[in-house]
Amino acid sequence: MSGKTIGELETLAANGNVDAIQELGVRYYKGIGVGVNYQKAKQCFEKAGQGGCKASNYYLGMMYYNGNGMQTNHAKAKEYFEKSDKDNNIFSTYYLGKIYYWGDGVEKNEAKANEYKAKVLGTPFFANQKAGTKEFYSVSDIEAASLNYAKAIEQKVKNDFQSLYGTNTNINAGTISNNNDNTNTNT
Repeated sequence: MSGKTIGELETLAANGNVDAIQELGVRYYKGIGVGVNYQKAKQCFEKAGQGGCKASNYYLGMMYYNGNGMQTNHAKAKEYFEKSDKDNNIFSTYYLGKIYYWGDGVEKNEAKANEYKAKVLGTPFFANQKAGTKEFYSVSDIEAASLNYAKAIEQKVKNDFQSLYGTNTNINAGTISNNNDNTNTNT
């Protein structure tokens, strides 16, 4: 769905396509191809969630946790993160631990926070995190882990393309070029 225009997504969403509704929510939430509009994002996430999209609970949790377009409500965020955690969304698991560690909308509970931390550290995304609990639940650590994960995925994609198209193939800014024949293909 990420390759679709807003118009295409809106048409698909109007016909009940849950993936398109979710993608519209993400675009409104992050301002991708449209201005940030938290009210529309929330509506899309709620509708996509009702249609069975599991990722919607994470985004709704984030909106309530950060107060995006609404009053911050950590207790409500926790409800959505718990639903998403049941679907194995590791980011929701992280935020549940953070909520318990800092006592955001719940009674502070380091033991529970550490249970969530252990679950998170058991995944490839966070496998290299060595920080103590307080540092683990700081914003900078999750941002660093996200950046490292994104870089690893980008490198895997490059490696996959090079194994398919040859080691002299370069991928930069959506363009694939082969240094052997000096051709370019826009993707």
